[in-house]
Amino acid sequence: MRAYDPKEIEPKWQKRWIDDKVFAAHDDSKKEKRYQLETFPYPSAAGLHMGHPKGYAAEDIQARFARMGGGARNGEAAANRKEVLYTMGWDAFGLPTENFAIKVGRNPQDVTNENTENFRRQVRMFGFSYDWDREVNTSKPDYYKWTQWLFLQLFKKGLAYQAAGKVNWCPKDQTVLANEQVVDGHCERCGSVIEERDMTQWFLRITAYADRLLDDLKKLDWPAATLKRQEDWIGRSEGALISFATQGNGGAAKGPIEVFTTRPETIFGATYMVLAPEHPFVASCLADGSLTNAADVAAYVAAAAHKTELMRKEDEKEKTGVELKGVSAVNPATNQPIPVWIADYVLGSYGTGAIMAVPAHDGRDAAFAAKFRLPVVEVIEPETGQAMPNEERRSSIVAIVEDREAGRFLTLDWGPKLGGTLFIGGGRKDGEDEIATALREIKEETGYGQLEFVGRTGRMHHHYFAFSKNVARNIDVVGLHFVLKGREQEGRSLEADEQGRFSIEWLTKEDVLRKMEDENHLLCFRRLVLGEIYAGRGILAGSAAFTGRDSEAAKWDIVQAVRGTRKTQYRIRDWSVSRQRYWGVPIPIIHCERDGAVPVPESDLPVVLPPIDDYRPKGMPPLASSPAFINVKCPVCGGDAKRDAETLDTFVDSSWYFLRYADPRNERRIFDPDKAAHWLPVDLYVIGAEHTVLHLLYSRFVTKFLHDEGLVPFDEPFSVLRHQGLILAADGRKMSKSLGNVVNPDEIVGEFGADTTRLYLMFMGPFEDSTPWDPKGILGVERFLKRFWNYVVTMIGLLSHEPHDQAATEGPKRPVIHKTIKKVGEDIVSFKFNTAISALMIMLNELTEMVTTDDGEDDRIAMTDRKDLEAIVKLVHPFAPHMGQELWSMLGHADGSYLDFEPWPAYDEALVVDRTVKLVLQVNGKVRDTVEADASVTEEQAKDLALRNPNVARAMAGAAPKRVIYVDKKIVNIVI
Repeated sequence: MRAYDPKEIEPKWQKRWIDDKVFAAHDDSKKEKRYQLETFPYPSAAGLHMGHPKGYAAEDIQARFARMGGGARNGEAAANRKEVLYTMGWDAFGLPTENFAIKVGRNPQDVTNENTENFRRQVRMFGFSYDWDREVNTSKPDYYKWTQWLFLQLFKKGLAYQAAGKVNWCPKDQTVLANEQVVDGHCERCGSVIEERDMTQWFLRITAYADRLLDDLKKLDWPAATLKRQEDWIGRSEGALISFATQGNGGAAKGPIEVFTTRPETIFGATYMVLAPEHPFVASCLADGSLTNAADVAAYVAAAAHKTELMRKEDEKEKTGVELKGVSAVNPATNQPIPVWIADYVLGSYGTGAIMAVPAHDGRDAAFAAKFRLPVVEVIEPETGQAMPNEERRSSIVAIVEDREAGRFLTLDWGPKLGGTLFIGGGRKDGEDEIATALREIKEETGYGQLEFVGRTGRMHHHYFAFSKNVARNIDVVGLHFVLKGREQEGRSLEADEQGRFSIEWLTKEDVLRKMEDENHLLCFRRLVLGEIYAGRGILAGSAAFTGRDSEAAKWDIVQAVRGTRKTQYRIRDWSVSRQRYWGVPIPIIHCERDGAVPVPESDLPVVLPPIDDYRPKGMPPLASSPAFINVKCPVCGGDAKRDAETLDTFVDSSWYFLRYADPRNERRIFDPDKAAHWLPVDLYVIGAEHTVLHLLYSRFVTKFLHDEGLVPFDEPFSVLRHQGLILAADGRKMSKSLGNVVNPDEIVGEFGADTTRLYLMFMGPFEDSTPWDPKGILGVERFLKRFWNYVVTMIGLLSHEPHDQAATEGPKRPVIHKTIKKVGEDIVSFKFNTAISALMIMLNELTEMVTTDDGEDDRIAMTDRKDLEAIVKLVHPFAPHMGQELWSMLGHADGSYLDFEPWPAYDEALVVDRTVKLVLQVNGKVRDTVEADASVTEEQAKDLALRNPNVARAMAGAAPKRVIYVDKKIVNIVI
């Protein structure tokens, strides 16, 4: 028998597929189109990492499955076969190549060409079914000509503009750094501490599309977490602008500070303000001598200037800040002075760069207040109780006793009976405060007298501890927290009544949260012990004339009362696209003293990168060092002018590449609108979760712009999107050269072959999960493919004998084959590749069980007919296409018969229906037996079967069942 040899099979079919242009996507095909897109890679010198082929393998499975008509109703695959557009390209501009070129003294173009060639070789060795005639490269002039054209269209519509903006500046290299070039506040090139500066740069006005970018998310079949990140990044919020007066020592008035808040109804609880270190008010206070701690403030401001906004967001959990001593603000709702702080978790680029802090109802403010011991005032309570307007206001006490050594709690409460709701008896005696009352009552009820008072929630309405809807609203509650200092019980003067009301029940923290979910103590426990805050809608308290009103209903009345203005605000900022680098797309603008910024005439595109001798920045962009490039004539007046010396952010290159794939060789237009309308929007995009915001957001923006310009009939580029999880090293850490745990794709494919590597990447675990590389796991996959090969090759030989072929037609193994056809097809559709492969393995195990043939000899295979054998080969083909195609050829199909264009196999409906089911029999949740029953078994029959089972009877030991729990055709659980 011929042995399985991937080194022979795989190069052969890869060459045939490319030479015969097997996977070319035909614009004029009568089949239904399917456009499958994967993130085109940046061709680094390091070559492919294993994360690349994981996503590509999944996409290739989907592409081959679609060409075969998979996913259609059973038996309709032939009519459902798709014309698939699936191709590859290179995101070839970028900073790493420029840095490498500077380091080794080479031309970035040469480096890119070498890297791209290596990437192309590596991608091809996996046998992905790309249309290579549509390959694109962002660093080629025939591509970036149209990137420049796109920029000019945005410029002409006022959506590309120049303005001052903050940048990361390296004082030694004299250049602007991208966020990714800043490592712990230092330049990755030279190690210098970076500075934040204002500099004129180019922006794209993505904010003009903010509402559409947000509202149109509902059209998309994307992972929920990705949609949420896009939503948060855009950050549309309706709120109010409110002005806080400020004053210096002695009450002298200073300029007002304006805040934007989405929770103006909480303003009565604003106990301090926080400003961004770069807020103008801070600079003015340092300049006019208002501050008594000016040195501390100045030092904090300087330290913040060495952090990027990204670093400040990442460091947000560790709160830092400095009070502006010598000045204060005035809360316009209470007219009371409140302190003003600076903290770098507040960003000058968001809102007004200032916030009013309400620590009782905002987690971030609460953490800051807890660290710096700032006041907390609660002004919103959950609305849960009934209104009892005719009842006088009464008070109740909730106490929590914590036994810290044992990690357990007692919860007790006392108060009057109101409106049919009974709080536990007792109450305050004359002359007692709440703490004294609680100490006395706890001792009387429990006998515990050695208690230490820890804290209180403050007086509030009952809503902080009562969820029950029949609790009266007009009960004020005090929550008190005690710690048990001694476990000796001194005797109890109160005995439990018939309802066990005074019984002592120690509970763990988890017990309390579970047990009290519908009882009185939950929110008090959360507030006192867990330190949680209430951030929802409720009833206003401590809010002057607004007390007692619904917080949401009163929101805009409060805004009017404090003379605020209603406003909708966005977190998203315009897209900065200027880069002071060489290896990127030259910005097609000419600057003229007379005519200003003038677009390069479209007939002069592309503006080609010039060859230069030194790519290093020297206080100006590298392109500025080339007089031949910079000095030009103005296209408007003909006078002396200068080209823009900056290049575009590489995200601009990747914001439209998927459109170019539809028409990659068009020299007259960015693409033919008819071809774009035919192929797009993309039907499936597989992309790493690290790209959930910027690339996707920018691509959506550009698509909407081109839609508005009439170039495409759709306004969303990617209909369905899925993410692949990371591949970790075998030690569970991220793969890194410095850690020495990188898995090299060349080595793995060289040892095991492409099909084994592809199959293992899909078998490692759920596609969206991060999973560690397991060297033993790939060995198991290799064994499976060898066994699969041996089975099919053996069957091909046996099927040459007519009697075997006839006898196998109704053989006992047909059901497992047809169930596998159904299972694999369904799993591919739902991206459950690992379980699809498991189904193939299970099928193969059943087909290779020990059987006895007519001649009495043992044989390790079960017979199948030719039709089922071909179905088996089709099933494995999307996962292991080289093997699939080779076996298809060995089955006698002509050289031009490519398996991708054969219909996906149909299954026999009668053979996929289970005739029996397995029932798990339990007693009190413990498994006592597993039995087989007819698939039509009813609930009563299943219960009877269980009760008559001897193992179940022994476990019941004569006890009568209290109840019997039945899970349809799966479990019978007898509770005794």
